[in-house]
Amino acid sequence: MAKQDITTALPPTCKPIVPTPETKTQDVLSRWSDAHVSLPYAIVTPTSTEDIVSTIHFAQSHSLKIVPAAGANGSFIPITSRTIYLDMTSFNKVHLDASRGEVTIGGGATTGTVLQHLAERGWHTVLTNSNAVGVVGAFLGGMSGAVNGIKGFGIDHVTSVTMAIFDAGQAPDWRVLCGAGHGMGVVTSLTLRAWRVDELGLTDGKVWTRKLMFPARAVAEVAELYLALQPPARELTAVMVFLRAPPTAPVPDAPMILLSLSYFGSEGSARRMCVKTYEERYTRKAIMNVTALTKMEDLNAANEPLSARGGFKEYYGCFLEEVSMESIVKSFEEWQKFTAADLKDRGKSFVVIGSWSTDVLVKNEGALGYKTYFNARGRGTFVQATVWYDKWDAKEEADSFGSALVGYLRKEDRQAGRKDFCFANNMIAGHNIYEIYTEEQTRYETGKRYI
Repeated sequence: MAKQDITTALPPTCKPIVPTPETKTQDVLSRWSDAHVSLPYAIVTPTSTEDIVSTIHFAQSHSLKIVPAAGANGSFIPITSRTIYLDMTSFNKVHLDASRGEVTIGGGATTGTVLQHLAERGWHTVLTNSNAVGVVGAFLGGMSGAVNGIKGFGIDHVTSVTMAIFDAGQAPDWRVLCGAGHGMGVVTSLTLRAWRVDELGLTDGKVWTRKLMFPARAVAEVAELYLALQPPARELTAVMVFLRAPPTAPVPDAPMILLSLSYFGSEGSARRMCVKTYEERYTRKAIMNVTALTKMEDLNAANEPLSARGGFKEYYGCFLEEVSMESIVKSFEEWQKFTAADLKDRGKSFVVIGSWSTDVLVKNEGALGYKTYFNARGRGTFVQATVWYDKWDAKEEADSFGSALVGYLRKEDRQAGRKDFCFANNMIAGHNIYEIYTEEQTRYETGKRYI
């Protein structure tokens, strides 16, 4: 078949788009990152499972790869002329079954859609901290989010997955989908457990949040304060972010450190748990000090600027059991130098160091009765260095910086002889797969390699 035949080979409901050599990639594809993206073989927007199956058959007969996309945040997945880009936006329905305590999420739904749908009805589930991220893609990598400490990961609460598999002769093992499900098929729906918001004991049904912004000169004090909150209570998520001030700030592009806290309990409990953040020796150095009760549906609103599409962005990250003040200060200083060298091209790069209690995460796996494909349950600190640049020829230096920064923060774990672990959804192209999975996990029981 000729390339143009995809428009007639698939059902008319698929709405395939076949780019021409003159087509600009950005006119037909919009991803969080332009890294590893070129014109695909075709863009297909299925509206039914039958459409997806037909697309799989077409791809198999033409030796093409299929990349399903909802949030389009998987920057580690290359798009090439041998790729059919499967736009899942038609599969964006969300259904709450309150009687069963479950929510069924379509394969094209994003976190923001699900968060809003549930919050309006007084419910919540385990979701990521970015409204732009596709729920299914996040789930296949584990689904880590703000309620890790009290509920665990998304893979701990799945009750069913509906998918069109790529290999009709051998369906993937259920366990593989829980943390290593990328590349085995197209998930059309996912059902997770859900819980009533009022069971959290929130004040006025809202999450207690506290944000303190500090200038660069206070980095040691911020690191000290962050470490004083470790390990966090189950209800608390503590996040430290290195970022530069926006153009509208009094000092544009100034390097800053944000300490952001979210507490899923009463306001009184939150203040007692985070009393140290009110100490004058810290607050006097903060250029912003805001405490608020935040609606569940607005939890991710502050992260919207980080979800902007376009530009070249890649994640460099890891899970840590231990991190020191020295390592935090060193990583901040290196981030500051890297971004200062070319503010216009790389000033939007940011670093996130977050933490949560691991008690429930470890307990959940024992309760499941089998080992999932998420190996860092006992590590309560997550690092995500997002290198964001405008010129592709800056990639080599960006890779060097990102890898080095993660290395600084891994210092204590490596000195203790702990294995390097990273997050499936934060891979970069060419990532060492054994930082994510064990050697045994890269093989299916029959010997067939899935990941």
